[in-house]
Amino acid sequence: MQSAKRVASQAEPRRIGVLLVTGAPGWLADRMLSSFTASPSWSVDRVRCLVHHAVDFDPALWARSFGVEIEVVRGDLRDARSLRAAVQGVNSVVHGAGIIHVDRIRDYYDVNTEGTRELTLAAAEAGVERMVFLSTNAAGGKSDTATHLMREDEPAKPLSHYGRSKWLGELAMFAVESPMERVALRPCMFYGPPVPPRHIEIFNRILHGRMPLVGGGEFARSVTYIDHLVQAVRLALTQPGAPGNTYYVADAQPYTTGEVVRAMARALGASPRWLHLPSIVASLAYDVDTSLSRLDRYWQTVHLVGEANWHVGVSIERARRDLGYEPTFSIDDGMRAAVQWCRNRKLIS
Repeated sequence: MQSAKRVASQAEPRRIGVLLVTGAPGWLADRMLSSFTASPSWSVDRVRCLVHHAVDFDPALWARSFGVEIEVVRGDLRDARSLRAAVQGVNSVVHGAGIIHVDRIRDYYDVNTEGTRELTLAAAEAGVERMVFLSTNAAGGKSDTATHLMREDEPAKPLSHYGRSKWLGELAMFAVESPMERVALRPCMFYGPPVPPRHIEIFNRILHGRMPLVGGGEFARSVTYIDHLVQAVRLALTQPGAPGNTYYVADAQPYTTGEVVRAMARALGASPRWLHLPSIVASLAYDVDTSLSRLDRYWQTVHLVGEANWHVGVSIERARRDLGYEPTFSIDDGMRAAVQWCRNRKLIS
C-alpha cells in the first residue's frame, strides 16, 4: 500500500489562477512573491496584492523587485467595500494580513477575527475557489510538557488575545456557508529573510548586550523558516486534500528557546551572554499582561516575557501526510541566511 504522503504528492494539483495576497508588503508576502520566479511549481496567472491605505511605498518599484507583474489595490480588512473590490475576478486568496502587536486589545478582534470574516464573505460572494488563511500556533495554546507536541485534532486553548483572535478568525472563515474551499495554516515563529525589525534587534542584542534566558531556556519551541511556510502555502493552494483542514507548519523538529538563541549566535559568529531569569518571572509577566488586557491595554515586552516559559512544540505530521509538506532547511541554514541578509544591508555589525 502506498503511504498517504506519497498519494498526496501524486494527486493532481489545482491551478492557482488569479491570486489575491493580503498582508503585502510584508514578510510572507515578499518572500512568496520572490519565489514565483524561482520555482516553476507555482501555477499563477496573475497576482493582486491588497495593501493597507496607510502603507507608504512605491508600488511600481516594489513590484519590479520581484520580477513579476503585480496589481496593487488599496484597502482595509475593516472596510468591507474595499474587500469586495479586491476579490473581484480572483480564483485564490492567501490571507496573510493581520495584527500581532497592538495599541488596544480590541484591535486584535477587529482585524484578525472580524476582518477575516469579512474577507471570507467577500471572497465567497465573488466566487473565489480556494482561500488559505495564515493563522498561528498561538491559536492552539501550549503543551503541558516539552515532549508533547500540539496537534490539530486537540482542542484549541489560546492563552493570549492574539492567539484567540486568530482562532476565532479560523472559526469565522470555516463557518461561512459557501462551496469555496478553505484551509487554515498555523505557522510558528517565523525566521529568515527578509528579516523584520524585531529580529534585527535580537541579533544586535546577541552581539552587543545580554539575552534574557528564562528558566534555563529548556522550553520546547517550534519555529518556521520562511521558505518552509512558503512551501506550505503553495501546497495549501494546490493540493486536493487540503480544503477543510487546519495544519501546523514548522521546521522538521522542535527546538528549545536556548537552542534558538544559540543558533542565532552561531550565525553571527558570537557567543551569547545570558541574563538568567527564573521561570517565575515569566509567570508574573503573564499575570501583568492579563491584567493590562482587561483594561484594553497591551505592553509588548511584558507580553513576550509572559510566554517565555511555555512549551509550544507542534507536530507537522498532518501537513506531511495530507500535503506532502517536507521542511528541508535546518535552523542553522535559516539563521545564516537571515544574518547574511541583514549584513548585506548593514543592519547589524
